[in-house]
Amino acid sequence: MPLINKTCMSKAFMSRFIYKRFPQFISVVFHPLLMPTIGVYIILHSGTYISFMRPEAKNIILLIVLSCTFGLPLAFVPLFYYRKITTSLDLSNNTERIIPLIITALLYYFSFYLLRRMGVPGLIQSFLLASAIAVCTNLFITTRWKISAHMIGIGGLTGLIISLAIFYSANIMLYFLAVIVLSGLIGFARLSLNAHSPAQVYLGLGIGFIVMLLTVCLF
Repeated sequence: MPLINKTCMSKAFMSRFIYKRFPQFISVVFHPLLMPTIGVYIILHSGTYISFMRPEAKNIILLIVLSCTFGLPLAFVPLFYYRKITTSLDLSNNTERIIPLIITALLYYFSFYLLRRMGVPGLIQSFLLASAIAVCTNLFITTRWKISAHMIGIGGLTGLIISLAIFYSANIMLYFLAVIVLSGLIGFARLSLNAHSPAQVYLGLGIGFIVMLLTVCLF
C-alpha cells in the first residue's frame, strides 16, 4: 500500500508540474512585455549591418526598450491594483485589461518615437511601431472578446524573424527554430492554465505575425 500511495503521489506531482507549474513558469519567463526587448536583441545580433553598431549604442537601445516596454508598464500594475482598477495582479479579467493596455500602447509608441528621434536603424523603428500597433489591436479586440497577449507577442517575434530572413537575408535558422518551439510551449501553457481557448491562442499568434510582417514590409 505505501508503494501504491507513493506512486500515486508521484503521478499527481508530475501532473501538477506539467499542467500547472511548468505552464506558469513559461507564462512568466516569456511574458508579452518582454517580447520587444527580445526582438530588439535579435535584431542587434542578426548578422545584418545593424550588428556592427558599437556595443555602447546597442546597450543604450536595449536599456530604452526594456525600460519603456517592460519596466514602466509593469510598474503601473501595483498602482492599478491599489486604485482598484484591477482586482488581480495578473490582469486575468478581460475588462480590467483595457486601461493597462492603453498605458502599454502609449509607452510602446513612446519607445518608438524616442528611438526614431535618436536615429536608430529603420528596422528597429519598424519593429517597435509594429509592437505598438499589435498592442492597439489587442486593445480593440479586448473591448469585445478575450485574446491571448502572450501569443500576440510570440507571433510578432516570429514575424520579425521571418522578415529578417526575407528582407535582410539574415541567417537566423537557430532563432527561427527557437521561436517555433517557444510558440508551441507558450500556446500549451496558456491552454493548460485555462487562460484562453484554442481560438484565442491561434488568433493571437496570427495577429501578431501578420501585424509584424506587414509593418516591417510597409514602413
